[in-house]
Amino acid sequence: MIAAVVPARDEAERIGAAVAALRHEGARVLVVANACTDDTAEVARRGGAAVLETPALPGGVGEARAVGCAAALQRWPAASMLATSDADCRVAPGALAALARALILADAAAGRVVPDPLEFAALPDAVRRHGDLEDLRDALLAEIGARAVPVPHDPAPRHGQAPGALLAFRPAAYRAVGGFAPLRCSEDRDIVRRLCVAGLRVAHPWDAVVLASCRLEGRAPGGMADTIAHRAASDLAPETARLEVQCTRLARFAEALRAEGPRAAERLAALVADPVPSALVA
Repeated sequence: MIAAVVPARDEAERIGAAVAALRHEGARVLVVANACTDDTAEVARRGGAAVLETPALPGGVGEARAVGCAAALQRWPAASMLATSDADCRVAPGALAALARALILADAAAGRVVPDPLEFAALPDAVRRHGDLEDLRDALLAEIGARAVPVPHDPAPRHGQAPGALLAFRPAAYRAVGGFAPLRCSEDRDIVRRLCVAGLRVAHPWDAVVLASCRLEGRAPGGMADTIAHRAASDLAPETARLEVQCTRLARFAEALRAEGPRAAERLAALVADPVPSALVA
């Protein structure tokens, strides 16, 4: 059984799609309606989710995830996988199955965020170009890293993200690190860091995908919406030019590694200590 937790604040317009996508993948869904002033809770219930309504939580999204995960594990004690997503996201078909496969060998697994195609297409050209280059750079770095340090519980193809929009845990591993911290942002990266410090295994399966909104006004400070809004109001040209150079160099390096096959490991020794060599990305 999969238990999925979705924190939400005034997400009546989007929570229905988020719940439907998770339920389509076979999850039991619990929505934490954090100080909502709209119909978020009612829409979620109509969609088949359990709902926990709370007053404003001072720890923001991190506390909402923590409260929701505790409630979900109590409500569904037989759950073999505890997952979390966001109210403005939709898990792609097969995403939860990919995470479940990863948890055969790993203690936790992180999905990969992909912008909602229709909403992404409506963004300014400069923002889209910058985002595409970032995705390419990260994919190339992930490929190079997988060749540099093969990891049995995190095989290629893998990515380098750790988004709260799609994280999954073995319940015992989640409890072992004390769950989500009450942080208003970056609670996802924090729990993944603590899992790694504790010696637990984290996988990053490429085929575990979640579609995220590209709205400019989000709910959590420092989240994806803030990043997109900042970029839309900024001159991205200098940074985009640097990304183009990085991607060109990384692509050449990755192609050379593919051609070398097993001998590539010899050239990758330096990457173990420095996953992003300055010679490649300067």
